[in-house]
Amino acid sequence: MKVKDFFKSKTFKCVLVLLVIALISGGLLSVFSDVLSVSEEERTMRAIKSIYGSEVAYETVFDYETATADFTSTETGYVEKVYLLADGNYLMKATGKNGYKNGMITVWAIVSAGSDARITSLSIASYDKQTLMSKFDAGTVDKAKDSDVVVSGATYSSKALNNAVSAIKYYVTNVIAA
Repeated sequence: MKVKDFFKSKTFKCVLVLLVIALISGGLLSVFSDVLSVSEEERTMRAIKSIYGSEVAYETVFDYETATADFTSTETGYVEKVYLLADGNYLMKATGKNGYKNGMITVWAIVSAGSDARITSLSIASYDKQTLMSKFDAGTVDKAKDSDVVVSGATYSSKALNNAVSAIKYYVTNVIAA
């Protein structure tokens, strides 16, 4: 086959069409990735708004990824982020380990400021490998903020939720109230 014949063949035309499609798709993906991406600040503001009902100014107090000292971690859970809100309360994101199939549950909590620092609001942000999360109704999650142990129909998932709340309480006791 001559080079001239190859450029006229159906094979070359198919390869050329696929190459053009790949280039256009790649360009569109890169544009939409930038346009539709959600920044960490926007995610935090959405979490605040979902718990508070309105947007509140905040400043980052602690970030697990950039921390030099690890005083927020227990064997069963850890505090990922702590934000000081404009009203003096804290927004905390914590993850509890040892759930079903070694899964995890991540929660957002509002912790009141002052000497009587305690969890005032709690919501589940995400869960990994937890198949019975339908057993967690609003009452179960609400009980977790006041109780040391919460039990639901999903025993191992309850354990992960308890571990996340314990990590928050550990941080409150050893850092905020200290």
